Amino acid sequence: MFRNLRYFSESLGCNALMVQRMKNGVRTGYQPTAVTSHVLYLRLTIDGRQCSLSWSCDGGEYQGIGPVFDTSEFSDEYCKFGEFTGTMVGITCADRMFHRHYADFDFLEVTSV
Repeated sequence: MFRNLRYFSESLGCNALMVQRMKNGVRTGYQPTAVTSHVLYLRLTIDGRQCSLSWSCDGGEYQGIGPVFDTSEFSDEYCKFGEFTGTMVGITCADRMFHRHYADFDFLEVTSV
């Protein structure tokens, strides 16, 4: 299980995008990437048993973020503690600290190649 997070990075001193993964109770955060644009395009690519994440400011040129994940680990059989709830596609945003900020989403497009 993984997620993309856009947040303010204290270490970078600006907004950033970071992938976090929860694997059997252990949370791993991968190297954050500084972002200056208020508009972001996020892409999840699934190829067989591998998936990867990428992002773009213009929807044309994408940059990879985080590692390539093995999708066979995203299952009830792999999960030791029951935190896997099934495969879902969606967009969410939460201000878990102050509950004042929000995000606007213009669209979600799911395509199969």
